[in-house]
Amino acid sequence: MLSPVDLPSVFAPDRIHGVLTDPFPGPRPGLIHSALGWWVGSCLVLTCRAGAVAVVHDGTEPAMRLADHFARGAANCLHYAATVSIIGEGDADLLAYGVRTVQGPGALITTDAGEVTMRLLAAGGTPMTCGTGLELICDLIARDRVPIPVNAGARGRILQRRDFAHHYATAEG
Repeated sequence: MLSPVDLPSVFAPDRIHGVLTDPFPGPRPGLIHSALGWWVGSCLVLTCRAGAVAVVHDGTEPAMRLADHFARGAANCLHYAATVSIIGEGDADLLAYGVRTVQGPGALITTDAGEVTMRLLAAGGTPMTCGTGLELICDLIARDRVPIPVNAGARGRILQRRDFAHHYATAEG
């Protein structure tokens, strides 16, 4: 069984958010732990049937930690062998560029006033919200159906793609 989080308090209609607490004291409203990043990454790959995923964070330690767990979960989802591109520090526009470039879904992980937020984009660049896939991810987590790798050969890979920010800036400039 997954170490539960208080799902109703951390899943909003357009995002996943909460205060990152490791070690985790148990399910309490508004608290999340690093493993939630893994679960969301893996469930995003499954929900979107993705072979590629883009990840952008805001450069804060909690966001980078959650991005790392997210990337590992996405790369380890069943037989998808997803390639996860960690673009690094950026904003929603950089994530949209990354999603278009990798042709897969993505996540923007930010921190504000101690609260970490994950916003997800579908492969086409539209926000994943309740009604467009976020509820499916929440349901998989709630039912303890987070996918794991079938075998070591089925694992994807994680790439540090800081060059995306340069390409994006060049294309915009």
